[in-house]
Amino acid sequence: MTAGRYTAVFTGLFDLKTPGEYPYLTMGGDPPGNGRGELRRGPPPYERLGREIPFEDFPEEFRAIVLDTYRELWDL
Repeated sequence: MTAGRYTAVFTGLFDLKTPGEYPYLTMGGDPPGNGRGELRRGPPPYERLGREIPFEDFPEEFRAIVLDTYRELWDL
């Protein structure tokens, strides 16, 4: 399992998470063909992640995928 080119970890008051586990979205270096990343749940792969970057530094396509996934997770 790889962390992917970009990994977005969703934290906060998520009903379906257990302590130490979070939903996180991994995405390759190019936008996925289906317009989605791979959503996983568990302890995020922090040891394999590079540096933290601000959300604004994500490519526009990835920001849209992250926001869509966020809305789905929290039923917004």
